[in-house]
Amino acid sequence: MGDKKAGETFVRGDINDDSVINIADAVAGLTYLFNGGPAGCIDAVDTNDDGQANVADGVYLLGFLFSGGAAPPAPSPNCGSDMTADALECATYNSCP
Repeated sequence: MGDKKAGETFVRGDINDDSVINIADAVAGLTYLFNGGPAGCIDAVDTNDDGQANVADGVYLLGFLFSGGAAPPAPSPNCGSDMTADALECATYNSCP
């Protein structure tokens, strides 16, 4: 398991890094997983905060957006650091200071 870098901030679920969590983030996450699309912050892709970026994250995000499912865990909806010990990192995330 990796250590988080001090000052690494992002919003969980804002996969396309546009400061809004919506259907475009689910599309971006699934595109990353299945077509090798861009994702600058894999921690943001890990919408359910289980330490893995996989299809369960897309299902979780869609459930939140359209079925009254649980909101993504912190840091969400505001910028913050991931306090969960895992190997996921953010190479880039521009929507947070």
